[in-house]
Amino acid sequence: MSKRAIFSSYILPITYDEIGPNEETVTKLVKNVDINKTLGGKGTVTLDGDQWSPEAWASFQHPEAYWEDLEWTLWEDMGEAYNGALTISAATSLNVDTASASTPVVFLYVKNLGTDSGQGLKLSLDGTNYKIYIPPQGSVNIRGDGTTLQMQHVKVNKVTDDTSVEFIIAK
Repeated sequence: MSKRAIFSSYILPITYDEIGPNEETVTKLVKNVDINKTLGGKGTVTLDGDQWSPEAWASFQHPEAYWEDLEWTLWEDMGEAYNGALTISAATSLNVDTASASTPVVFLYVKNLGTDSGQGLKLSLDGTNYKIYIPPQGSVNIRGDGTTLQMQHVKVNKVTDDTSVEFIIAK
């Protein structure tokens, strides 16, 4: 079975236009006429049909979502609903399987679910240097090169306060 990640971004450049010479100045958003177009792109990444069991490569997937993994447990017997959020209070690897540490990443998506200004998130793609900042409610998606970026290299850490993330990390 083949799986794909289809992703895109859409950016509309705007500027703030202030109207009025006095203290009652009104601010409104205006499309940036210097650029005069939208920016962004879209892409598709083919994923390995056999991700990790039980599909733990996506944080928002319930660990018992597949009948073959239920072990005779019924949905209505589950005590707590799975909310899909992973709490980040220290440096955390998003690698879901230690046996796959050197497996190349072909697609990565991380969304910071934090809402307060102190709930920033930093992302490392080499295991040590946190060079990507993800603000509260921000997200990034990265297409891996299939060789250099490996599962063991993808780590996240809080900036100041604990936060939560949703993620997809696929081989």
